Amino acid sequence: MNPIQKTNEWFIENGYIDPMEIIDHNGNLDLPEDFIQIFVAYNQHNIAEGKAWDNWPEWELVLTSMKVELSIEDPENDTPKIVAERVHWLRLMQFMHDNDNIKIDGYTITIEGKHGHQFTFDMSIEHDTWVSSRCLVEHYNKMNDSDKARPPWRRNVIEFFSRYVIEHSLGEYWVCPEHVPEYGGKQTVYTHSNQFCIDKSEDDTFPLAMFSLIQLCIDDTEIWKMQFEQDIKDIEHHELMEREWPGGRPDQDWEYQ
Repeated sequence: MNPIQKTNEWFIENGYIDPMEIIDHNGNLDLPEDFIQIFVAYNQHNIAEGKAWDNWPEWELVLTSMKVELSIEDPENDTPKIVAERVHWLRLMQFMHDNDNIKIDGYTITIEGKHGHQFTFDMSIEHDTWVSSRCLVEHYNKMNDSDKARPPWRRNVIEFFSRYVIEHSLGEYWVCPEHVPEYGGKQTVYTHSNQFCIDKSEDDTFPLAMFSLIQLCIDDTEIWKMQFEQDIKDIEHHELMEREWPGGRPDQDWEYQ
């Protein structure tokens, strides 16, 4: 991180655009494109010089759903964990801004893999996760309707989306792409969905995990291998269940009670 935070005044004095003019303070800054613009505004000098982004926004992140302890730098009280996560956010924001393989439409992120396949998901700043594609708009609409119908003291915790789900362009009953080592051109009885569930490690921050996910999608190879091998494991599990408990598991079959 930059030891000296560059403020609005610094940008104006050094010939850059005032960050206040770049950021839409009245807009929905949880939308990924607008969220990225906050970081763009405070890293204009790094963009101009082709350097890594290292300047944390001055205050605008409080207008987003980012965790409060992350949003504003507090050198005297910030923990090493908080400082590290800010670095992860800066790295992710620069990567998403610079990469032509990434397209953004509302909350939806579309990744163009280097072998021509597309992967899509929604990015949720509020929930620190990626979710099923094009579900967040519907989620917020339903949340608003629910808020009107419930008592003000009752917190709404319903989620109208599935976490850690991404969609791919091969559709249902997909065949593993030919370029994938070992599994190319093959299909299993379980490769039926146009969605993958790729979870986040508990040890990873959200921006670090999402950075890895995007790289996995751009690579467009290992992601297919991972899912195909998961399908094989599901088949083996199913065959084991059929072999060991042909009438159903003991707690599900009256004959075993």
